Amino acid sequence: MIVGRVFVCVMVGISILWVPIIQSSQGAQLFVYIQVISSYLQPPVTVVFVMGIFWKRANGQGAFGALVIGIVVGLIRMTLDFIYPEPACGEPDTRPVIIGNFHYLYFAIFLAGFTLIVQVIIT
Repeated sequence: MIVGRVFVCVMVGISILWVPIIQSSQGAQLFVYIQVISSYLQPPVTVVFVMGIFWKRANGQGAFGALVIGIVVGLIRMTLDFIYPEPACGEPDTRPVIIGNFHYLYFAIFLAGFTLIVQVIIT
């Protein structure tokens, strides 16, 4: 019982410390922030789940490898988004091409396809 309460207190503390990061990214728009983070972390999980249901040859090694590689690629893109924030309106965009010209939703489609290919290769 005490472990659960301590865990909740720790998570609340982390949430409070995370607020400045949310305010500094995506122009303090919480909905956009949630969509961006979701598009970097959810496609590998979704692909592995769907492949496990519909593809009989999918195995644990392929699923684990696809999850690890897909989430690492998503985390790299998320880190680059934090390092290179979106410029204000009217300012030139000096971000790398992969960040500036590759919308996060298109990246989610790419990440899903990439994860699918990785799982098929590893399996």
